[in-house]
Amino acid sequence: MSEPPTDHSPQRMSTRNQARVNYTEMASGNAPAEKEPVFRSPTASTRGRKKRPANVDVSDLSASFGNLNNFNTPPKRGRPRGAAFGSARGGRAPMVRRTTTEEPVEVEERELVAAVKTGRKIPEAVDRWIGRYNEKFLVAIAEMHQFFFAICGCKGTVTPQMSATLSYKDIICRMTEDFEEDSADYPLVHGGSSKKFRANLHTFIHSLISRIKASMLFDSNLMDGFVQLLTGMADSQVRSFRHTATYCAMKITSALVDVTIELTNTKDKTSKQIEAEKAKLKNNSAGNEKYEALVAQRTQTEERAEEIRQIIGYLFRSVFVHRYRDCVPDIRCICIQELGYWMDVYPEHFVDDSYLKYIGWSLFDKVGDVRHRCISALIPLFEKSSILDKLELFVNKFKERLGSMLLDKDMETSIETVNLMRVLYTVFPTLLTIKDTVPLYELIYATNRPLAIAAGMFLNTKVFLAAEKPGKTPISKNSALLKDLATFFIEGDLHQHGTYLVDALIDTNPLIKDWATMADMLLHDQPPLKPEYEAKIIEILSCSVTQSSTGEPPVGRQSVKKGAPSAKEARDLKEDRARLTEILIPLVPRLLTRFSTDSEKIVNLVNIPLHFQLDMYLSPRMQTHLTELMDALDALIEKHIDEDVLRAVAELYYHLTNYSPLTAIVDTHKSKLLDGIAAFIRKSMQQFEDDQMGEEEEALFVSYIKRMAAFAGFMDLRQWDLWDILVKIVSNYSREDSSRDVRERATQMMFVQLVFDLSTLKREGEIPKADHVRKLKKKRDQLVRILSQTLIEEAVGVEQAYLCICDLMILFGSQLAEDSKAFEPLIWRPDDILLGNIKIFLNVNVFEQPEQQDDEANQEKQIEMMHKMRQFVAQYAKLIIHGAMPIIDAAELIKRYQSHFQHFGDIFKSLLTKCRDIDFVDMGVMIVEALKGLFMEMDRSQREEPLCDRFNAMRDLAKRLGPLFGSDYAKNRFAVTSLHKKAIDFAFERFDKKDSMPSNIYFLEIAIEFSGKLLAQDKGAVSRYLNKVYTNRVGTIENVWEPYRLYNLSLTSGADDDNMSVRSGVTVASVSTVRSAASSTRGRGRGRRARIVDDF
Repeated sequence: MSEPPTDHSPQRMSTRNQARVNYTEMASGNAPAEKEPVFRSPTASTRGRKKRPANVDVSDLSASFGNLNNFNTPPKRGRPRGAAFGSARGGRAPMVRRTTTEEPVEVEERELVAAVKTGRKIPEAVDRWIGRYNEKFLVAIAEMHQFFFAICGCKGTVTPQMSATLSYKDIICRMTEDFEEDSADYPLVHGGSSKKFRANLHTFIHSLISRIKASMLFDSNLMDGFVQLLTGMADSQVRSFRHTATYCAMKITSALVDVTIELTNTKDKTSKQIEAEKAKLKNNSAGNEKYEALVAQRTQTEERAEEIRQIIGYLFRSVFVHRYRDCVPDIRCICIQELGYWMDVYPEHFVDDSYLKYIGWSLFDKVGDVRHRCISALIPLFEKSSILDKLELFVNKFKERLGSMLLDKDMETSIETVNLMRVLYTVFPTLLTIKDTVPLYELIYATNRPLAIAAGMFLNTKVFLAAEKPGKTPISKNSALLKDLATFFIEGDLHQHGTYLVDALIDTNPLIKDWATMADMLLHDQPPLKPEYEAKIIEILSCSVTQSSTGEPPVGRQSVKKGAPSAKEARDLKEDRARLTEILIPLVPRLLTRFSTDSEKIVNLVNIPLHFQLDMYLSPRMQTHLTELMDALDALIEKHIDEDVLRAVAELYYHLTNYSPLTAIVDTHKSKLLDGIAAFIRKSMQQFEDDQMGEEEEALFVSYIKRMAAFAGFMDLRQWDLWDILVKIVSNYSREDSSRDVRERATQMMFVQLVFDLSTLKREGEIPKADHVRKLKKKRDQLVRILSQTLIEEAVGVEQAYLCICDLMILFGSQLAEDSKAFEPLIWRPDDILLGNIKIFLNVNVFEQPEQQDDEANQEKQIEMMHKMRQFVAQYAKLIIHGAMPIIDAAELIKRYQSHFQHFGDIFKSLLTKCRDIDFVDMGVMIVEALKGLFMEMDRSQREEPLCDRFNAMRDLAKRLGPLFGSDYAKNRFAVTSLHKKAIDFAFERFDKKDSMPSNIYFLEIAIEFSGKLLAQDKGAVSRYLNKVYTNRVGTIENVWEPYRLYNLSLTSGADDDNMSVRSGVTVASVSTVRSAASSTRGRGRGRRARIVDDF
């Protein structure tokens, strides 16, 4: 790379009335920061300093500016500017037209700013500025000063006259006065373009330093100006000045560090050349001009490097030391990020305790981004073996803080901390104790996938670094490591989270995809593995196969990437699936046979063939393995009655049958198997009818019912014609010891068979056969009758009956007739008795259940019970959403909104949203019904005491339901007015003039919460209806009741925004507001709205 042109600028003269900064003195240790003990806590922050008064002593500068003539400056034309430099804060002087001499400055300043903002031709703009500096350096310096203020968003102007005569403090004060504080033009933080602007400004600063490093960089007039101006701006109370100047100062320091490194390398190279010339001089006594030139060059290089180091030290103490604790988080981030860069590229100078302490202190910053920058700055340092001894004190000082940051609330910081711990363990193996590593191991099961992967990489570094890449044959070296992995899984005591462990390691640990070694360990390992180790390896094998073929992370783990996999990922998935299929097809039947008695292991093993590439079974050498697999599955059906095993086998049969090339082979085995099960059920049923079934026969009968029920969930069993037998079982089977299993499975099979029959009927075409419709209706009526009877009597199997009858109400609803009128006979409308029993079941089994005690021993049971109750509530909500029940019946759930929100809140909110989408008016009526239900559940004394807890709870419910009507009052007016009408009718329900007061009159105080949702004209209509009902029932309006008065007041258009009722010295505020805006006139050009609800 060629050297830049030689600086031919004229002889410089001082442009300041003060001596140049003595960087040598600053670097000699006189600064207070130099005397601080290592890692001492930082001194009190300088945030919030008292603002300095602006220097307003600005006199006529024409006399002082006369020295410009010495530099061949053309004489000024036009009128003198006089006091045009500005005035004191509070007013700005009128703008005066620039002289001809100064006009180019504005154009050139705009050129530099435009180059940075657009990112175009930045090197060319820098070269042109250097040319101007060589010609008229005072103008160029003023131009650069103007540039620094302009990129801060300041609209003020810096002239050569100001740069030459004013101190930097005065210039900054002048620009502060001209700064528009409400200006949005603050490029460093200006919206989405800030990142691009920062990159462009970084490029500009580095290009500038790179082009002047040969000569101009050592010009005192230039660098003194830059350093002092940016130092002053970085200490300003104007945020944009402080922010931008800190960024520029830190970037200049980074560029100077690069120059220092380059000079250091040049000096080292020159020293080697000098040594070579010395060797030549031993043989030649004559003088060597080249040697003398090299010595002079090295001396000059050392001097320049030392001068730059002094500037770096000055900027560090003048800017960094004050700004790394700035109140603006991004300023702190800038300082820490650049310090990390200096340490990375120039560790010989910056990796020292006097610099590291700033990183350590900032680890406690309250902003996550700052902490993240600190960790990111530390990681590269520990990868440099030459400076590890310098980091030891730092690590010992801040190890406890780093350990706590593993659980940092900022996820990116937590991930980087885990990576730092991994690097720390690599360079200091004895540093981390068992106590330090336990939190890292637990993070493998974290819900955040990048964090879990980072923790998995730490585990790999610590334990599995010697793992070999898997192949198609077992690897003996990996066997021991797989045992260690199983040990880790067992000792983690999180045995139900195997998918999380596999997901954390599958991308970084080759052991997870070593299927051949895992299978070999399970089949041939000598001595054999312990049962718990076998179970864990089988679970890891199953989870690995699943994720390798699907690429999907486990449920509940947050994955950053969304959407379809990339082409490379899809190709990798395809290759992994082909490899695992080729390896495991011969081994799965043997594994199923070996572990056929262990239900937990069998469930995981049966899952493996679901992810095979099934076309491989078509090859001649693989067909025998398919037969072996079918035989193994048949044996499992005969041995097991565990529902999980039976369901897994049935699902595998269904999966294999759906692949048409294998259908013939699989169907043969499946038909033979189910024929045997059906025949045994018929035979056992005959024994049951003849009352010849003993206990052993009954247990066997129950097991065969379970087997058939498992297959019924995946395939149509119509050809085995078991309907009549199932009807008899459900109707007559009453053995107490095993009746629950039999009745529930038989009910489930009947329901599934009915669904298959309905689906088959729909596939026949638009006009199904009448005979088929009649038979299906007969079966449905039979099942409905049995389920209704079970629900009424609360007999054994009532929970399954509730779920099935709700689904039948949806399947055979009115939507059937939309497909074809031929389906009208199948439409089923349940009677009120059945609907009432459904509500009773829901209340008894969900809302009236006693509170469970927090017992760790019964925690799993409580979770299972809660899951079941949520299923019951969701089933009832489905009836409302699909139109099987009217919306008003949703009141049964909504009145529990407050009391059971913790467990069912998501279901309640979803139901309310769906009801609003279906019908606004019906939703309003339903809300009134829910509130009425709560009101009637209270005692009379509670109804008449609006300050009691239950009444306040009902008022709070009304407040929470109010926002459902939205802010478009015209759209929801029918719903809101209907709600008020229902509330008024209820308040005066069954009231006789002989009574002292209506029993429900206090319900009007609940209706107040919805008054704010009424339009002005609707308020009048509701008020008229209220007065009409009141006078008809009472006959006079002289003595009104307080609830009536408060409610009537809420309907007054001119009422205050918040209606208040004062009772016993306690103020009760309504959430609804009587909005004055509701009474505003019509909008421009839209005319009068139609009077839809002017009266009831």
